[in-house]
Amino acid sequence: MSAPGFVDVAISLLLVALAIVIARYWRIPVEKDMALGSVRAFVQLVAVGYALKFIFDLQSIPLIIMALLVMILVGAQAATGRVKKLKRVFVLTFTAMLAGSVITIAVMLLTRIISFEARYVIPLGGMIIGNAMNASALTIDRLASDINNNRLAIETSLSLGKSWRVASQKYTRDAATTGMLSMLNFMKTVGIVALPGAMTGMILAGAEPLEAVLLQVIVGYMLLSAVTVTSVVAVELTVRRFFTSFHQLRLDA
Repeated sequence: MSAPGFVDVAISLLLVALAIVIARYWRIPVEKDMALGSVRAFVQLVAVGYALKFIFDLQSIPLIIMALLVMILVGAQAATGRVKKLKRVFVLTFTAMLAGSVITIAVMLLTRIISFEARYVIPLGGMIIGNAMNASALTIDRLASDINNNRLAIETSLSLGKSWRVASQKYTRDAATTGMLSMLNFMKTVGIVALPGAMTGMILAGAEPLEAVLLQVIVGYMLLSAVTVTSVVAVELTVRRFFTSFHQLRLDA
């Protein structure tokens, strides 16, 4: 497979057209989202491609850190928009994503799995941040929903003398599991149900299959770490908004 060019991208729009036709036939109201999303994805990715080339050439540590920070900020804002059951959650999503991303990248750097170079840190950081974004949104939304829907059970537990942590334990565990679920399913089925992106990309680029597999294993472990840290931090920050220091439930969080 030769390196794709803009002509190949234009031809691949046939796939977008096919998706739009199918959605229109089944009266699924997403044609506009598909069309705009395709254009937006093209513009954003091309812009990012030029920006990354600039950063790669400079090899500037401050620029690398700034790029990661911008990615986390944008991701946190996107995650905030997905949370429907709780208001004012930007700080929660940002903090949880920052913790999951920084800890995971730091471990990879300290163990010398990767070196602090833009061509390694930024692509892998993007994968980490993207998964952390989904985990934080799912975790926070699930926890807020469960606490609101189980107010009576929680208040009963509190009235019996249990602490807020014990009264909410089932819901915090369920929420954290929800945030990690997609990654857990991925770990169980990777290589059998699907060949993931990093591995496929290396194989298409001409790498030996075993080398691609080993890289994908590292990526899988990396994402599992990031998603777990993000989910746990999101739970810890979110659940505290629902209780006072006197172990009273409040639903105006």
